[in-house]
Amino acid sequence: MKSVIYIAVTLLSLYGSPATAADNYTNALLNEAVRNGNKSTPLIVNPTLTMERLSTSDGEITYHYRSMTLTQNKGVNQFVEEQQKKLYPYVCTSPSQEIFRRHGITVNYLYNDKNNDFYAVISIDTTTCNEVG
Repeated sequence: MKSVIYIAVTLLSLYGSPATAADNYTNALLNEAVRNGNKSTPLIVNPTLTMERLSTSDGEITYHYRSMTLTQNKGVNQFVEEQQKKLYPYVCTSPSQEIFRRHGITVNYLYNDKNNDFYAVISIDTTTCNEVG
């Protein structure tokens, strides 16, 4: 009997609870999305914006951009506000983002300035997408 309990505890510690298994599945999906997405990077979005790469961590996916027009300390709050107005509806309604919504993944858009220094990050929590009207 002790060996059965030991095996059960060992298996739970190795493979986790059902919630952890779902997290592992979600992380596997994200890793695959990042692997596939990075095959196309860097990707020139327009003459002033390049998607450099994608990354994932802790149930989130991050699109890394470099802008040739952004400069430090110049309009960060306005930029974030304008981008949120565009990105939130896109993430919450676009068919291409449905897999992220289904798994409750946070989608981050990280922007570096023209010197490749951090400028801003915009995070969209897909669990709030039902609030889009």
